[in-house]
Amino acid sequence: MNPRQKLLLQKIKERDGSFPASPNPMLRDVARFLAFTPERSQNQVRSMTVYESTKIVPFSFDPDSRLAGEHFNLFYGDDLPEDDAVKQRWLDELGDFRLADIREVSRQLQNRYSAIASGECTPGSRDGMAGGWPALPGAPGKSGPVFLAGGWIENHSVRDYGFLLKHGFGGLKRLVERQLERFPLHSCEYVRRENFLRSAMTICDAGLLLGRRHAELARQAGEPEIARNCLAVESGAKSFPEAVQLLWFGHLIACVDDGIINANSIGRLDQLLQPYYEHDLERNRITREEAVSWMIELAIKLYLPYDVQAITLGGVDADGNPAICEMSRIILEATLRFGEIRDLSVRVTSRTPDDFLEQCAKLVLKGGGIPFFFNDDCFITALAGRGIELEDARNYAPIGCVELTIPGKANSRAVSGWFNLLRVLELTLFGGRDPHTGEQLLPESPDLTGIGSWDELMARFEQNVECMASRMVYHCRREEQKQRLFGSMPAYSLLTPPCLESGRDITDGGARYDWHSICLLGVPDTADSLVALKRQVFESHQIPAGALLEALKNNFAGSEALREQLLEGAPKYGNGDDETDRIAAQLSRNFIALMDRWSEEGNRLFVHLFSFYNNVYYGESVGAMPDGRRAGEPLAYSLSPHQGRDREGVTMLLRSLAKQPHREAGGASAAIIDLHPSLFEGEGGIRRFVALLKSALAMGVGQMQWNVVSAERLEQAKADPEHYGNIPVRVAGYSQLFKLIPPEIQDHLIARTKHRS
Repeated sequence: MNPRQKLLLQKIKERDGSFPASPNPMLRDVARFLAFTPERSQNQVRSMTVYESTKIVPFSFDPDSRLAGEHFNLFYGDDLPEDDAVKQRWLDELGDFRLADIREVSRQLQNRYSAIASGECTPGSRDGMAGGWPALPGAPGKSGPVFLAGGWIENHSVRDYGFLLKHGFGGLKRLVERQLERFPLHSCEYVRRENFLRSAMTICDAGLLLGRRHAELARQAGEPEIARNCLAVESGAKSFPEAVQLLWFGHLIACVDDGIINANSIGRLDQLLQPYYEHDLERNRITREEAVSWMIELAIKLYLPYDVQAITLGGVDADGNPAICEMSRIILEATLRFGEIRDLSVRVTSRTPDDFLEQCAKLVLKGGGIPFFFNDDCFITALAGRGIELEDARNYAPIGCVELTIPGKANSRAVSGWFNLLRVLELTLFGGRDPHTGEQLLPESPDLTGIGSWDELMARFEQNVECMASRMVYHCRREEQKQRLFGSMPAYSLLTPPCLESGRDITDGGARYDWHSICLLGVPDTADSLVALKRQVFESHQIPAGALLEALKNNFAGSEALREQLLEGAPKYGNGDDETDRIAAQLSRNFIALMDRWSEEGNRLFVHLFSFYNNVYYGESVGAMPDGRRAGEPLAYSLSPHQGRDREGVTMLLRSLAKQPHREAGGASAAIIDLHPSLFEGEGGIRRFVALLKSALAMGVGQMQWNVVSAERLEQAKADPEHYGNIPVRVAGYSQLFKLIPPEIQDHLIARTKHRS
């Protein structure tokens, strides 16, 4: 970074740049003046809130930045701005009202929006079967959750920014107007489409106002080039700087529409910007170094301590050919020189050039788990096998952590549901009853002492999975219906071209593809427990069922020898054992097949083999289990082995991972592979990593996040965060400085195996 960029980054770090846990209070207060009326739909309220916010926010020009504009969400805290002049300007714009009214409305709306943002469902009638309640972790005296159902999804998106770069907000407004003009005023189609299309036009007006206001500020500051870039909002980008600026404005509108900055992702940035780079390069309007500088500038603007504003590079084109281009390399170089954590994914295939993989390896070996790798051979197959046209499947992009979508064509409802597989096994062992509270959570059935065979155990377990999963899917789809009435997303819909064609909001079926993404947690732990049961209870009869249940109830108190027998007497997932790996793969495959079976035309259910950091908190609700795990311990992260159990080296770990059904996981799979830095010491370190990565791709491993760090270094960072805590690590689909991670997750990271061979 140059001195100006370093200064800009420092200013951004010094502001209140923490990850917003709830929407900006100012935006909620604006909504108070746009309340629902019989004449004003929720869609119109949302679009008008975006527009009015764009009009009211007191923008300024930063001479240290070539990219104009800041996230709206960072302008205000819980109260009005302290500056009296700014405060009065805001009051004058909004009209006559009392400050007390603003604060009261903020409190009321914050409760509503926070529940939506946290993914809590509104269960209605429980029909006697607890599933998604209470919230994590289980309250004292209450049963911990088996699943959580959201269904109502905001942020977590990749919009069609190429559509915006081509047309600008002005061009999009003209497209929307023409769509409305297709039907006579008296027609049913006009009435059906008018609400959404007029809301989309308001979003266009907001984008135009955003660009014009910043252009005027740039002109006043004597920066005509920046002003010209800002006015790309009118008719689209004609140059590389205009494209970067317009994309940034589009991202700002996307985030203010959502109210928070969380997984509002950019998508395939190299593919978006390559045509503009080539255009300017051919005309000697830009150099490669200037393009790198622009990408550093964008990285600075995107900076957040917790960052899941994902950028994707590489992959294949619509014909299936490698899509690595010069912008792919430029963005990688900019990320390396930026030196801070960025959410960066790379799509790779067996045909990805080695020199590009080596450039990726330089980033990985710095530490921090960036970039993370998606195997196109797996995920294009998974998507195409679930109703996505092959050309569209080849254009997939991950959202935030690992969740897949088709930019501009899909409403993928990322992380719509979370399903705790190990919790279902625990309930199955105790006859459907919570062993800690006595609450009957599943239909009553025999406990382990009354189950006569391994096959009977598996049959009951699968029935219980289906019973709980049906309730989860019900609530996901129930909340989907609620969002159609109360949660439209006009800015998201504007950059989803099929919505304009159909005249329907993305929450109302406007996208070409529509699915819920369901996270499956606990596969490795469940497999370890099932293998222990199979070998030590049903086959060898070394451990009596009654003694095992008693030990589990008491969290192995007084049963250490039995626990040791469970830990050491059966193989564990992650070490290449065929039987354990087969059971683990079948657990994933069975759940995917169940979701496929319940999928319907226009409303499918895709599976994420992914836990996020909920593996830590979901573990709190599960008691001791037959794998030797104690009550409350974290579950394994996604498809990675339970922390500390993969002892046979990274090759055996990859062998276990490769047996999972990555080619069936339409929402993506995930695994963190922790490697000790000593593996890559010396001149050949980069080549050794590339060889390991290519082996994993050839074996069919889906998504990989590589952490190169030692446990000793992490323990040092925990003991002295002030001096040693600024070490970036891969956490759970995102990377963050170690000192900013909650202690319970720090402990989980330290406990994971750091492979030396």
